[in-house]
Amino acid sequence: LEPIALPPATPEALLGRVAAGDRAAFRQLYDATAPRLHGLALRLLQHTPSAEEVVQEVFLAVWRHAGTFDPERGLALPWMARILRNRVADRRR
Repeated sequence: LEPIALPPATPEALLGRVAAGDRAAFRQLYDATAPRLHGLALRLLQHTPSAEEVVQEVFLAVWRHAGTFDPERGLALPWMARILRNRVADRRR
């Protein structure tokens, strides 16, 4: 018998699991979203080390505040991108 392949979890579902302290879900969320967030940070900051730092700060905030994400108000990636934009704005001040 071949194992049944489960569909990948959505970022929204992963955030729910992260809110419960699931480190494996956090890793999956990171793998699924970090490249796009890094690209956005790089576009906004035009500096690779700063972009990498901001993405790290975003994921720390996601770990700490995943429980505040409300899937009825929107999708996970835009929620995370908003955190990133706020971090970029803080750096520019």
